[in-house]
Amino acid sequence: MQISRYTGLISRLAKRRRTEINHNRSLAKYSNFKLAQAYTDFLERNQNSCSVNKDRIDYYESNTLPANDPTEDRLVATRVRGTGMHMFSVIDGHGGWQCAHAIKTRLHYYMTLNLLDAADLTSRNPLNKGDWVEPIPGDMGMQWIRQYVFDIRTAESFLSRYKRRLHLEANEDHDTHLQLERSFEDLDDDIGTEAVPTVQRITKDAVSRLLTATSGACVCSAVIDGDQLSVAGLGDCRAILGSVDSGEGVGTTVLTEEHRTFNPIERERLIREHPREDEDIMFFDERLCGILQPTRAFGDVTLKWSSREKVLLEYVFDETSYIPNYISPPYLISRPEVHSITLRPEHKFLIIASDGLWDGLSDEQAVRLVLETPENVNTATWLIRNSLSRDNEKRLHKILSIPPGPICRSVRDDITVIVVHFN
Repeated sequence: MQISRYTGLISRLAKRRRTEINHNRSLAKYSNFKLAQAYTDFLERNQNSCSVNKDRIDYYESNTLPANDPTEDRLVATRVRGTGMHMFSVIDGHGGWQCAHAIKTRLHYYMTLNLLDAADLTSRNPLNKGDWVEPIPGDMGMQWIRQYVFDIRTAESFLSRYKRRLHLEANEDHDTHLQLERSFEDLDDDIGTEAVPTVQRITKDAVSRLLTATSGACVCSAVIDGDQLSVAGLGDCRAILGSVDSGEGVGTTVLTEEHRTFNPIERERLIREHPREDEDIMFFDERLCGILQPTRAFGDVTLKWSSREKVLLEYVFDETSYIPNYISPPYLISRPEVHSITLRPEHKFLIIASDGLWDGLSDEQAVRLVLETPENVNTATWLIRNSLSRDNEKRLHKILSIPPGPICRSVRDDITVIVVHFN
């Protein structure tokens, strides 16, 4: 009788324990589900998709995942007003967000100024921003363009470039490569010129312009006009053209060069341009002058200005800008490399992304992932997810669990992606 009573008690306790274990498992599954959903929400926070249906462009998708706080990356997609020309740019800032933000708000104006012919230019008011670029209809993420206003210094710079462009038009051929190169170099020159105060006292505006000029940005811009695609690359952003051919299968075409110190072509160019420099010092620690990996970029006037000009930086920021063996600046240039191609039916999409994406994906992997993107999933988000996870979901969750800031930046970089799909 006593044994039977204990047996029943043990049975009830065991049943209760099994119920608790099953309940805890259910809670753990629910918790993991909620956690995974939270990571997905964070990953998708800045994603965007916009239908175009114009010439060869069907639609495009984009996303930005910050590692810095605030993020130093930017992206911009616009249409040239009154034409079928579309422009897409990914901007990878460094040393601060200010230069990247200036490029975002101004570069497409300069590109439009140089790409249009004289007859089209004369009908546009250089001081009316609405005459130049506009958001692509339906893209709610780019509506800031309608509110953007030139300040006095930037308006003066753009007006001066407009007059110069009209004067040059009669004396030159229409060369897309040359015009895109000029767009980048003109804007970079203006950013540096505007950073020099026009009055003796240092104002808040002057400090802001100096911060823009001393920070930097690598850029990849694509111009699509009918069947013509031109890509201008500056620094270490990358553009990949994906194609699918029934006879040759999946194809990958790289449309940019890596402008970094480990690129032998860039090293040879720098050695040729600076024959008096000590090579070991110029590429100290695999960085340009021991400071920067990119060999081409916007901003970064500490590697462009003369020692005499850099006295201004020491006066304003109260810190030395001394660089050993600083003999023959500028070391850093803002001239992009431009590649053009005529789009054919087998060309399916264009990927433009900052270097943060390519830290975890090869060119071929990226193209395959775009083709294998699940239905109703943003392609740019899918690329970022796979770049971070590397087929390991736990790794993705660990990385995304670190909030943007210095610790996160030590683990990964800001990632910005635009995918343009062709019809």
